[in-house]
Amino acid sequence: MNLSIYRICLQGLMLAAIAVGTSSAVSAQGYPNKPITIKVAFPAGGPADVSIRAANIVLQRNLGSSLITENVPGANGSISVMAVLRAGPDGYTLLGTAGTDFLVAPFMVASAKYQPEKFRLLGVVGISDFVLLSGNAHSFKNVDELIAYSRKPGGKEMTLAHWGTGSTSHIVGADLQQRTGAKFLEVPYRGVAPVLADMSGGHIDLTFAPLGGSTLSLIQTGQVKALAIASANRNPALPDVPTIGESAWGRNFEYSLWSALFAPPGTPDDVVTRLNDAMNEWTTSEDNLVRIQRDASRRLEPMSVDQAEAFLKSERDKYIAMVRALDLQPQ
Repeated sequence: MNLSIYRICLQGLMLAAIAVGTSSAVSAQGYPNKPITIKVAFPAGGPADVSIRAANIVLQRNLGSSLITENVPGANGSISVMAVLRAGPDGYTLLGTAGTDFLVAPFMVASAKYQPEKFRLLGVVGISDFVLLSGNAHSFKNVDELIAYSRKPGGKEMTLAHWGTGSTSHIVGADLQQRTGAKFLEVPYRGVAPVLADMSGGHIDLTFAPLGGSTLSLIQTGQVKALAIASANRNPALPDVPTIGESAWGRNFEYSLWSALFAPPGTPDDVVTRLNDAMNEWTTSEDNLVRIQRDASRRLEPMSVDQAEAFLKSERDKYIAMVRALDLQPQ
């Protein structure tokens, strides 16, 4: 090849590279330019679903694009995770789920074939403390009376509902049983919404549910009883409900559920940054502050992309340690 031809080929390659780079930049700058689908890992009506749908209103306003919510429950949330992975990392299919369930499922559910640490946490949409609920058919009024009732010889075994092996509700219930020696018949569901429906209908005895969503309303209207809250302090919305820590055995018994949006592995950094900015607008929005007050949830602080990554790692380490300490076995 002579020098002139070589120079022409080299110039052509350089122009092609510039064109590709320019095209990518234009594409990133134009994100989003079509609807975004959020696959929610639990049935409609549960705390995670309600939080995500509330956040979507502000996200749509910020992003200038519509958000489509699709409920894909099952296998402790892992069915929706796998669906998001199959869709590809272009920023147009995101995951909405309960953070702890998302982190623990690969250690507890054989079909959960994903690595949580490779996903990108875009932001937390809500966080609520767990509350121990019972049906109205029972006479016990607090957690100590519940444990005494469960230990009575010859008594009927009570049911304890949760939403799947390795779910946060399963872990909280396992911790309760390990600390107290009480034994309950565990009943798995596909999400907290059907659990609450069956509890208010008198079909199950006990459950740990996050205080957000419809849980507070069911308590306030007397459809279920709140025995104790798994938090450091009593909740102002339920001042007469003690914390589990107020019992003799409940020291440091603190659990909460945080719901969040995730992007799959390989999502471009600039898209993650754009979505993170939109999530932070939700966090500080008047819509969110009103919702927190109404649902007796916790207030959040905005997180940068790096802070979100550090938070995800910290939560993963904490709950994996709990799974091992409680000797929970995969199914």
